[in-house]
Parts: sequence; C-alpha cells; structure tokens
Amino acid sequence: MPKHFRLRTYQRVMSCNVGYYLSEDFLGKGIIRDISTGGWRIQGDHQVEIGMKLTLRMEFQEDKSPLEIEEASVQWVSGKDFGIQIRKIRQTTAKRLERLVGHQFCALPQIEH
Repeated sequence: MPKHFRLRTYQRVMSCNVGYYLSEDFLGKGIIRDISTGGWRIQGDHQVEIGMKLTLRMEFQEDKSPLEIEEASVQWVSGKDFGIQIRKIRQTTAKRLERLVGHQFCALPQIEH
C-alpha cells in the first residue's frame, strides 16, 4: 500500500457543479465532481500543484448564492483532476455545506466576521 494512502473520514456526495478556484497567480474554472465537508474533487482547466493554496467558489443551477471557501489546499493531482482539503471556512458556509452533504461537519478553523 502506498505511503500517501489515507482513509477518507468524510462522506462524499457526487456532484456536477461549476466551480472556480483562485490562487495568487490565476483564476481557474472547473467541474466539481464530488464534495464532502472536508474536501472536493475538481476537474479543472488550469494546472495546480500539490500544496497550492486556493480560494474556491461553487455555483448552483438553482440560482442560489454561490458557496465560497476562503482557503483550501491541493492534496493530490492527476491530470486535470485534483483534490482539495478545506482549511478555512465561514461558519455559515460550513453549515450550508453540511446540509448539502447531509453529514455531520468536522471542526475546521473558523473565520471571524
């Protein structure tokens, strides 16, 4: 078994939402293939690298306000697909994400308003 293998601790939900990811150097667009309260898998149009810090935004077809993640880090990359781990999220966004996934949210660093 590879050294980097870790069991997921979050329930994942299949998704097909449009998302944007922003670094200090670029703005990428992609399809969010699955989500959890701890991370997402994204198929993007801009190459990322492991360890890169990103800001994320997921759009909804139902015209709801987008879901925004203040900080996430890239955990793995495979071609145009990559996985992110959520690092900083607003409490209201965390609760909204929890409702989307339908799973109890794991404690993450909160941003004060």
